[in-house]
Amino acid sequence: MSAQAWQKSSYSQEGSACLYVARVPDDWHKSSFSAEAANCLNVAAPAPEAIKIRESDDPDVILTTTPATLGVFIRAAKSGRFDNLVNS
Repeated sequence: MSAQAWQKSSYSQEGSACLYVARVPDDWHKSSFSAEAANCLNVAAPAPEAIKIRESDDPDVILTTTPATLGVFIRAAKSGRFDNLVNS
């Protein structure tokens, strides 16, 4: 694993009880179905049991799932199971 840049949380005050966070660099790949438009799907697999998905317009929002769960979702989408969903 490469070096990480640790940052102190802005919610931590001075003293020893501080929260530090680090962004683990992921090897993001753009979906081959995404055209040259701004709304692209990026996928990373930082470990065999984890798949990360993000949308290029909001890259800080990351969905993490397992390969098995993602497979179930993709099969359901391909079968049309979500075709009749309506926003309330």
